[in-house]
Amino acid sequence: MSTIKTIIKNCKKLYIEIIWLRDEGVCQWCGEEGEQIHHIIPRSRSALLFYDLLNLILLCRGCHHKYGVDAAAGIRWFSTKFKARWEYLHYPICDEWGKKLPRRNIIKSSWKKSDYEEIELSLKEKLAELKG
Repeated sequence: MSTIKTIIKNCKKLYIEIIWLRDEGVCQWCGEEGEQIHHIIPRSRSALLFYDLLNLILLCRGCHHKYGVDAAAGIRWFSTKFKARWEYLHYPICDEWGKKLPRRNIIKSSWKKSDYEEIELSLKEKLAELKG
């Protein structure tokens, strides 16, 4: 039986491989070789989006640093190049209590092992789909 810690580690490995395959190993900002996975909406702003593949993007080290230093420029670039993804990340949905909030603002009050197992399963399915 896997522990939550093991499942989280597996999820991270899976989403890294998925994003690498999806973005074809290329930095989505400058076109150079991609090296790092970037969360558009950070976990501190929305734990719900942490494993959401539409919230993840492959960047080279330089662009990842540039995005961190000048987040406004990164956001302008991402919201223009990936308009549908940007809208999805900000589209209002209901939280656990029925309050309508932008997706980026929903923070799950607690995560259970079953939540992580569900994420791990969906990431495995997506990886299998990408590998064909």
